[in-house]
Amino acid sequence: MRYGVLFSFQDPPGSQVGHPALYEAALEQVVAAESQGYEWVNVTEHHVAADGYLPALIPVLSAMAAVTERIRLSTGMLILTLHHPLRIAEEAAVLDILSGGRLTLGVAVGYREVEFAALGVDYAKRGQRFRESLEILELAWRGEPFAYSGQIFDIPEVVVRPTPVQRPGVPLWLGGTTPVALRRAVRHGSPCFPGATDELDVVAARFAQYNELREEAGLESPGDLVLPRLTLVADTVEEARRRALPGIRAMFETYQSWGLPVDFTAALRDWSLLDELVIVGDPARCAEQARRYAELGVTDLMLQYQLPGLDPAVAGESQARFLQECAPLVETGDEKEDAVG
Repeated sequence: MRYGVLFSFQDPPGSQVGHPALYEAALEQVVAAESQGYEWVNVTEHHVAADGYLPALIPVLSAMAAVTERIRLSTGMLILTLHHPLRIAEEAAVLDILSGGRLTLGVAVGYREVEFAALGVDYAKRGQRFRESLEILELAWRGEPFAYSGQIFDIPEVVVRPTPVQRPGVPLWLGGTTPVALRRAVRHGSPCFPGATDELDVVAARFAQYNELREEAGLESPGDLVLPRLTLVADTVEEARRRALPGIRAMFETYQSWGLPVDFTAALRDWSLLDELVIVGDPARCAEQARRYAELGVTDLMLQYQLPGLDPAVAGESQARFLQECAPLVETGDEKEDAVG
């Protein structure tokens, strides 16, 4: 199982951190992540959010590309329907060049209606817009003349250059786990990418369905499974939970206020439920939790240490400790004797 670090750059109202400090710390943390052995840095997008949830993925990944050499850069997810696909094709190609071919573009349809209204995009047509945008991205990255006529986009004959370093184009991760979305992911060679709020049994069910679709398509299974999780490592389980809970609550209550069809009220009061959604504890407990994902078939675990409102120094310490103290236990299974219930 590979590990990545994830950033959303949320700073809730009343936080003492501030966005300038968050962005500065993130650049330091991604440099450290590369030296620590993380395989990925992942950033995720929303707009017009009270906590400043990252609205500009390409600029941030460009800055991260400039201070790193090896770590892969990914969006998970960029809300493709809120952008013109030619613009994304161009910006992604430039970033892929600047990074030496390290970009993976994760894209999603989007679900938050206020974002579409604020940016002047028809929410009702987002499905068709997404399908056409994917087609345009792949045509654009060929670097050859093409025209496009669809229900949403009508593009005269153009050539989009420069082309990405990676051929035939930047690898795509497609968000969504409905049957239609999973079938689309299989068709585009994308991994299964459930959300940070999906419980273990939900992840398992969606991954099983994804692999059935791969087999129907004549592909080997299991495929890749990429999963984000909020994470904090501390000396004791109790200390980790105390530090993490305010940020977890801020994150989940934000999602719930945005209309995500999940009620987190019970989980935020009961760690036996919350542990299905996060990786929080001492090194032994975090290793035990991470091992469950490895056994489930997760190939890439994206860990968000910088929880909303958390001191960046605490997030940085947790990031360092996970690979040094937890990851080795995931491989050996030695944590099981000492894990706290």
